[in-house]
Amino acid sequence: MFLKLTTDNCEYRGEGNTGLVICLKKEGKVLRLIKQEGSYENAKNAERLLHQMENEILMIKNVMKPLLGNDLVNCPVIVALQADDVKLLNSIVNLMRPSNRTHKNVKEEKTYGLLLPDYCTLPAELKSYSSGPVLSIEIKPKPGALLAEKFFDSSHSEQSKLFCHFCRKQIYKMRVDGVSPKSSYCPTDLFSGCPKRMQHALKMLLQTPQNNLRIFKDQKIIYSNEKRCDLEETLCGFFNDSKYSCVDALIKLVIAVLLNPISCKPKEIFEALNECDILTCANAHPECIESGFHVLPRDCVLQRVLNLQLLDKLDIQTVYSLLNMIRKSNDETSNSIGCYSRSEIPPHLGEKQKAKSESDYQYASRKVWEFIMALVAKDCSIMLVLSNYEGEDIKSANLVSDDFGNQYMFSMAVLDLDTKPLSRIEKHYKRTPLWIQACSNVSV
Repeated sequence: MFLKLTTDNCEYRGEGNTGLVICLKKEGKVLRLIKQEGSYENAKNAERLLHQMENEILMIKNVMKPLLGNDLVNCPVIVALQADDVKLLNSIVNLMRPSNRTHKNVKEEKTYGLLLPDYCTLPAELKSYSSGPVLSIEIKPKPGALLAEKFFDSSHSEQSKLFCHFCRKQIYKMRVDGVSPKSSYCPTDLFSGCPKRMQHALKMLLQTPQNNLRIFKDQKIIYSNEKRCDLEETLCGFFNDSKYSCVDALIKLVIAVLLNPISCKPKEIFEALNECDILTCANAHPECIESGFHVLPRDCVLQRVLNLQLLDKLDIQTVYSLLNMIRKSNDETSNSIGCYSRSEIPPHLGEKQKAKSESDYQYASRKVWEFIMALVAKDCSIMLVLSNYEGEDIKSANLVSDDFGNQYMFSMAVLDLDTKPLSRIEKHYKRTPLWIQACSNVSV
């Protein structure tokens, strides 16, 4: 596929730990390139990267689309880039990159990139119904549940068991690494289904975005960890009614979209969890009492992501022992996890116990496969796009209203669905006790 790579057409959009994203304005697409450490000499050659990307696309097509839903996931297209192309792109984006990201770069050699829709715009079929500015909100929600059975034994203090994965990491980074400020966001609030807790979660993300929240207006980033604006003032042109805070109005709209049921049904992957299976994180906001017990609506985007996260139901010690059982037949370049490909859904998906028809090796392969796919869901991003609705009344699943009856078009997508290496399991195994220890004396 031919891409017009010029200074006028290419624009820095953002980046994470592994990928650099460039907007191609005329194509209405984004190009995602893989970064490498500046001192890393044995870089993957182009053909190896191509093979990796082909496997990635197969995994997204055959696993993520069925499990999250066709309407939420798009398969990328692979494009080839020459050394001169990468050199030009680096010259365009380097001045825009945050300094804490520049230790990793895209190597200026023949390579491949992934072409995706521009998730900061509405799909073509919705654009004709929208007017005014377009807001895009990217949320990286992180693990949304705290399961009782996933914790270490009672030798650890009860207090340390009250923190979810995200909050443990925040405490560890603050107390051991000296990283500040600590985020007050707790993913279990966002995934609670409780309006008050969800509002609190989004307010805490606005307070300390870190790498978990970015807001764009007409494809330009206006709010992130690195870039702040007066959000109230910036949103004035989006909300026509000024009876209350524009920021509060945005939060309510985001919650309405996140809780909106999606019509296309994903593959069933889970057994229903009982209330007693879920613990409360010590950093969670107190649940409102007037509405009783809240749950996520079935088939909303948060419920779909959470269900995929909950494939990881075993404690890390058990998963690590299962990894060692299958490790002899796998290496980090393999597209297989034990006897299953990363791009195929194994039988008995989501069952905690070994099925009668499974061998020990098949069970170990499945549970490690589930852990890896759950990691993908725990690190994914949700992109929401909002615009004022204009036109005659239509029946659309892509409409939400504010408190004053104003209607807004929206679209949603789940992205950042890169598969994870098996080495992540060992990493989790080694750091989990350290995180627990760091939380042992934290006052609640």
